[in-house]
Amino acid sequence: MNRLIKSTLLAGALLTLSACGFHLRGLLAPLTPLPFASIAIQQAGSLTEPLQSALQRDGRVQLQSRAADAEVVLTIESTANAKDILTINRGGKVNEYLLTYRVEASVQRKGDELPLPLTVVVRRELSYSDSAVLGKEREEALLLEDMRRDAVQQLIRRLAYLPAPQSKPDASIKP
Repeated sequence: MNRLIKSTLLAGALLTLSACGFHLRGLLAPLTPLPFASIAIQQAGSLTEPLQSALQRDGRVQLQSRAADAEVVLTIESTANAKDILTINRGGKVNEYLLTYRVEASVQRKGDELPLPLTVVVRRELSYSDSAVLGKEREEALLLEDMRRDAVQQLIRRLAYLPAPQSKPDASIKP
């Protein structure tokens, strides 16, 4: 009887989660296809490897080493880390920091005159304790790596929703 109740509750919980649209990120959701077949990445610095591996997972896009061979050129203009104090205690010691990772990029298509700017900002809170300095330094390093991966995923999602290229008006047609 006890097993029947547990099974019923588990089935009810699963049905409730599936009815509200819940699904694990990346497992059941279809990938939005990128609107181009080839891409070149320039000046990516520390984002080069995560960008390349994320784009190679989608087998429909080819990575080009030269910008002239690619339909789209993604240029990472700058990346910046910031660590700001979020809260302090009554004694004036830091309780939490706010970590910010900012990526400024631009996307240039073959037919477009001007590149489209992209900005990604990822924020995380980091609790702090003077008694665990080494552990908090390691946690900060792990958070920064996670923020870098999250910024790459956001860049790729934004690339999937690039606006259609602007068609140039035909000069031979007069109103």
